[in-house]
Amino acid sequence: MKATFSFLFILVFLDSYSQDVLKIKQIDSIVSCSNASIVPVQRDTIFQDRPELQLKMTTYLTMLVDSNELIKYVNHVNTTMAENGNTRQMTTSSSFYYFHNHLIKVEEYLIEGDNKKNMDWYYSDDKPLYYTLKSDKAEGRAELLLTISKTMLKQVIK
Repeated sequence: MKATFSFLFILVFLDSYSQDVLKIKQIDSIVSCSNASIVPVQRDTIFQDRPELQLKMTTYLTMLVDSNELIKYVNHVNTTMAENGNTRQMTTSSSFYYFHNHLIKVEEYLIEGDNKKNMDWYYSDDKPLYYTLKSDKAEGRAELLLTISKTMLKQVIK
């Protein structure tokens, strides 16, 4: 009897796991199409120079909007900061991908010196589905990105 229940549990687990894998592949396919899109790109640049904090930031914003649908929003930031006579440079990027104005994926990376960190966040039905960051803070980050996305959508799609 225990063997039967164990077998059924494994089948149900594998079925839900394979559904998630299929959904992730579908999302990656949509992202690939978004990146190959011929929709006109809207760009803006924000310069933030704070000499009193020894901080200089340049933010490049890129957005793809088709009719009244946000397809992609990218926030790419180059930061230079000085601390104790040492200059540090950091590059971060967050790319938000949408399907019918619903967040489906966020690709993030951070580069500082020789260190590079990549993180992907997948969403389905306005909930986190899967993320590649292995950290106790990953779930909180996934929720924060979803909140940022919803706020951004309200600003962009009116």
